[in-house]
Amino acid sequence: MDITSCGVLEKRKKVLKMDNEFYEPENYHPIKDWAKICATNKPIHANEAKKSDGPFYCPDTFEELIVRKCVDKRDHFAYKGRLSSVYGGGESKLHFECKTEICEELKKEFPDGNWKVERLIPENKEKDIKKLTPDISGRINGKPIVIEVQASSLTLPKILKRVNGYYARKVSILWIVPLKEDLGTENFRPRLYEKYLHSMYYGKVYYWIKGNGSKVSPVHFDNADRWIEESHWFEEDGTERTEGGFDKTYKTIFKPNYGKKIDLKDFISYEREEFTPENEDKTVPKCLIFKDNMKKWWKGK
Repeated sequence: MDITSCGVLEKRKKVLKMDNEFYEPENYHPIKDWAKICATNKPIHANEAKKSDGPFYCPDTFEELIVRKCVDKRDHFAYKGRLSSVYGGGESKLHFECKTEICEELKKEFPDGNWKVERLIPENKEKDIKKLTPDISGRINGKPIVIEVQASSLTLPKILKRVNGYYARKVSILWIVPLKEDLGTENFRPRLYEKYLHSMYYGKVYYWIKGNGSKVSPVHFDNADRWIEESHWFEEDGTERTEGGFDKTYKTIFKPNYGKKIDLKDFISYEREEFTPENEDKTVPKCLIFKDNMKKWWKGK
């Protein structure tokens, strides 16, 4: 049996994910039967594992795991990870405050821009373009701009639908992720849409906190490593085994790397070419984006 396999893929009802809670990856996620014990690097099956045997880690992604003993389904390991403190699905007070704060600031800065919240952009049947209702919309120097305040329930297909719809209308788009509290500096696991926006905006996501007005914090996701402890043991047949004693880069965990806070009035419209990130199968289509004009502050790609 391959103990490094992520196990059987099951589709489950999407779990609401909040910061510092246990989580299982979105939509289709691996049900892990096997993990490794951090202290010894020895593999252990969920049926045999006890909480006291931990902590555990995933041999594929190197993330921390917890063992779950279940009544209505088989025992398994689940991922434990810190997530950004976004709000849940649907309209929320935070979502409303983000839209209104930013819109009011842009009205002051660009009084001729006709800035509005929830403006309906009608369907164009001749060009087969569906109607859209951006969170915030207006003009800067005559150029149409829309700002979408990301809801955690918005799926990638819906994001792509909006991106393509705005591009067909030659409208620049900015996606903002509002947070209930600061992202912090510790390692965290970006959600799928955060990683997608990170690719779309050339290696950064724009986070917003209440009281920031039209200012956002651009964050790059740096790679993060986990130290694998060195351990020695003998197999039943007498074979000596040694593992660990090195760093391994997480596959889905990253460290926030902050750029300086920037005002949306200093953003520019830019036509982005189609792009497929390394190790990803989700292409960013050709689109018009509204982005900052800063030089990158992180090392590497």
